[in-house]
Amino acid sequence: MLENMSHILYHVLIVIFPFLLYYFFAMRFNYYCSSKFHRSILMLIMIVILLLTMSYPVSYANGFIFDFRMIPIFISFMYVGFLQGIATTVIMLLYLFVLKDPKIPLLLINYSILTCILFFLRNIFQGTLLKNKLIAISVLFWVTTGTRCITLFAEEQFQHLFIMLVFSLVIWITLLLVILLIENLIQQMFLQSELRRSEKLNLISQLAASVAHEVRNPMTTINGFLQLIGKEPNITEKQRTYIEISLRELSRAQEIINDYLSLAKPNKRTTQPVNISEEITKTVELMTSYTNIQNIEVIASIEKSLHVKGNKDEIKQVLINIIKNGIEAMKNHGRLEIKAYSENQRAIIHIADNGEGMTKEQLSKVGTPFYSTKDMGTGVGLTICFQIISQLKGSIEVKSEIGIGTTFIIKLPLCVHPDVIADEENLSEVKVIV
Repeated sequence: MLENMSHILYHVLIVIFPFLLYYFFAMRFNYYCSSKFHRSILMLIMIVILLLTMSYPVSYANGFIFDFRMIPIFISFMYVGFLQGIATTVIMLLYLFVLKDPKIPLLLINYSILTCILFFLRNIFQGTLLKNKLIAISVLFWVTTGTRCITLFAEEQFQHLFIMLVFSLVIWITLLLVILLIENLIQQMFLQSELRRSEKLNLISQLAASVAHEVRNPMTTINGFLQLIGKEPNITEKQRTYIEISLRELSRAQEIINDYLSLAKPNKRTTQPVNISEEITKTVELMTSYTNIQNIEVIASIEKSLHVKGNKDEIKQVLINIIKNGIEAMKNHGRLEIKAYSENQRAIIHIADNGEGMTKEQLSKVGTPFYSTKDMGTGVGLTICFQIISQLKGSIEVKSEIGIGTTFIIKLPLCVHPDVIADEENLSEVKVIV
């Protein structure tokens, strides 16, 4: 038994040591590596652990063996990807075929069932709390262990039950340790990303504060003289066209400087209850001319009397920016859906387009300074939106798929306005087709 325990601890080392190396590598070089590269490294680690643990199993009486293959399979499905999980399972079965394992047909059935379970569990697993993840994985693991116990009972191999339970307990503890390591790594990488984002915002603030006002003064002078020249009767139409183009470009440059100044100056405006339902309705009406040009269908479902505490102009700025981005992401005859409703003491706003969508890599950079998927974008507009919503103690979630579209989900805490009167019929359906 003691000899077997030393072999079991050797398997624990096989599993934990690569993860510790990966943790060190990811924390040190996260800034230079994409999320796709991290998943590739994690997948490679899963395959190495799988092959090592299957090559040196723990043997116990009459050829009865144990290994840690469940850990790389579970981690591949839950943290790397569903297809990668299937690939890990296929590699395991192929390696068993090379080892001439006689139970391959039975294992093929068992792991096919496990794959289906992990497919449904993965969807729940992604957006839940760590405690729920540990519970879900533990339940699935012990259910799988229970099926092995039933097999031992059926084969009347009662003498193996105790060692199997001890070994399963060690696997379970090791699996939970690996999950905790990965979750901690994900949190640390997120904190590093937020820290870099804060550093960029601070850099922008300093640049904006020192340069923007000095740049605006000569621009205002140039703008004024160009307007005076444009009113002269003796200039040609071609010259007038050039002046109009110059004025438009100056106006655009002015907007960019204003965006940078919005990042630079702290939000010292007074906040008050804002009927965000009215602001959304007004914004949809305001954008009607723009959607007319683009042939966009706008469908809005807005619950009445949703009040949040904030600044009306800033909230309108967020709505205009996100809606405008959604319209620009679609080609002609696109569809923009806007929903606003209350849930768990929060105002929830969905703004969804059916445009080109974004890759996971692009999605991870949304809201960071200087990043934009548009040719003429500066990457500052959405950064301001994220900053404003954060100051209002809310959040912005972005979901996107290539070829399907992008959805922005804004969540803001509700506040009770003194003039709000309860209305049982508080849902208005507005359909605007332009």
